[in-house]
Amino acid sequence: MLTRRVVALTLLGLLILPLCAPVTAEWEEDTWLTIIIGPERLELGDEFGCHGMAGSETSDYELEISQCRDYLTERINASKWGVNPISLGIDSERLDEIDSEAIISAGFAVLDQQIYPLNSEIENLSYNGGSLEKNRQTVEDFQALIEDGVPMINFYWLARDHDVVVRPNSELVTSIESTTAWFSTWGEHASYQATKSQFSLDNSSSDSWLVTFESDSISSTGVYWAVPITNKFSNINADVVSVNYDDIALDELEINSPHLQTGWRQENNSLILSLMPGQQVSIVFDTSTNPDTSQQTCDRFNCHTVAITVAGIHTDDLFDWSKRWTDTPMRFTWLVEPREVAQYGWILPTLAVIVALCAPVAIIWLVKNDRRVQQAVAVLDTLDNLKFEEE
Repeated sequence: MLTRRVVALTLLGLLILPLCAPVTAEWEEDTWLTIIIGPERLELGDEFGCHGMAGSETSDYELEISQCRDYLTERINASKWGVNPISLGIDSERLDEIDSEAIISAGFAVLDQQIYPLNSEIENLSYNGGSLEKNRQTVEDFQALIEDGVPMINFYWLARDHDVVVRPNSELVTSIESTTAWFSTWGEHASYQATKSQFSLDNSSSDSWLVTFESDSISSTGVYWAVPITNKFSNINADVVSVNYDDIALDELEINSPHLQTGWRQENNSLILSLMPGQQVSIVFDTSTNPDTSQQTCDRFNCHTVAITVAGIHTDDLFDWSKRWTDTPMRFTWLVEPREVAQYGWILPTLAVIVALCAPVAIIWLVKNDRRVQQAVAVLDTLDNLKFEEE
């Protein structure tokens, strides 16, 4: 009986041991970045940034950030304005593992956390708008930010919390989408702030202008992208007839045009013009303009009073994260983090082979041993019968 227990416990241990064996965490490829969804979101004006590298075997957080950057750049551009990613989400519990110089050296310029030492080349954002998740933020919270004149409202979106599907707040989303605002992304907004400056104006002929956006340097590090900038010319005292770039008409914008682009619009006695760095346009008026025209650089595209951004945090499945947002004016900064997959090492296959070999051997041994016991019992029973007959 003792031998049987030993064999049984040994087999049980072999079966349980694989469950306790150490695993190596690796990441799973998100093919949606390169197929269909990624290119579509990029064309719409979304942005791709980083949120880390799930399953990274390195304890060096700076190296992990570089790995995430390389993973992203090998698969998709960061934005239609630039190739390299500049937006980074940082886990709050790891703030002490990285500094601003390491961030800049990795090519990032926009963060959702405050890190030290501070650096003027880095923009730190807060999720002042909160989450788009249901039962988290209210329409009243959002409207209060608008009424307070907050210049940039930043939301975040997480499609799954582990295995739980997150539902968006439909009333809040409707309120956001109906707001007249510049719907932007982190990198786009930061690049605008880093690039904005006044245009060069040549109005030698008072009924026509030659306007040039002469921007020699986007930033001292060259991290930010070249994006359109909006300037406002006031007191023109004339109506615009045409705005042409290389003999091609520049798009005419609406007062509520929400997405960054080049173009122009006239608002009462003012001309609002959005140009790319290095772009030159010719403007024709219906009459002579006011020689005392003044120029002002708008803090936001199209002179909007507020910019709204949404960050898709921990985006490990772009299809899952973006499927609810196929028809929305909001633009998303997808902070990519490849999904972690538990991969067993060589120990598991080895143990499986051992179990496969030992199990039949043990069963055969037990059967043979049981037969011997049965034979011994039969012999004893025969002896008992003989003894009974002699008596």
